[in-house]
Amino acid sequence: MFRGGNFDRLLEKATSQLLLEPDWDATLQICDSIRQGDVTPKYAIPAIRKKVYDRNPHVSLYALQVLESVVKNCGSPVHQEIAQKEVMEEMRDLAKRSADNVRNKVLELIQVWSHAFRNEPSYRVVQDTYQIMKMEGCSFPELRESDAMFAAEKAPEWKDGDVCHRCRVQFGMVQRKHHCRACGQVFCGKCSSKNSIIPKFGIEKEVRVCDSCFEELNKPTAGKAAGKPGENDLPQEYLNSPLSQQSQ
Repeated sequence: MFRGGNFDRLLEKATSQLLLEPDWDATLQICDSIRQGDVTPKYAIPAIRKKVYDRNPHVSLYALQVLESVVKNCGSPVHQEIAQKEVMEEMRDLAKRSADNVRNKVLELIQVWSHAFRNEPSYRVVQDTYQIMKMEGCSFPELRESDAMFAAEKAPEWKDGDVCHRCRVQFGMVQRKHHCRACGQVFCGKCSSKNSIIPKFGIEKEVRVCDSCFEELNKPTAGKAAGKPGENDLPQEYLNSPLSQQSQ
């Protein structure tokens, strides 16, 4: 069922000039509406592009952030709409005439998309645009390859089921089902009680994830894992205990 009206309301909310920070709830609902087929990419992308070209730089910047999340979360149907000559020419033009914050975001997105789609011949126009802009003297930011991982690690399709994927408890009136936004599986509240950002999908707001994905997403870095001298020799139970906290 096509629900363009609800999508339009969410887009207005996510790109409001009154926002002081990104509205991640509305942005994630926009991604969900595309992935679930409530709206098609052919409807969604032109609507977002119209907001990107708004005269108000705040609206334009928030629209670019929505576009970034949609590209990272909604897979090849959206990528095909983005990798068009008309779209790339619009982005190139926007970078030339916009305020610094909007221009910097455009440059960031074009560079990330060029890297992400570098092995996709059908998306060649993105790489061509990037190279042309480099020759024109555009100063691109330092590339973080993790930002371009979405081409290989796109957000999962949401699974369905009658029991929790982990503990196998039956769902019902009392036991509600919840989706993990990292793996897409269904879990009970107890097995999906944690929240985390998911940078590889462009989700910078803490969202519900299952326990396993939370641990994977929040693995300590090498520096943090090293800890204090001798700390790794202690049992994990002690390190998590109040006694350990008091001794620090």
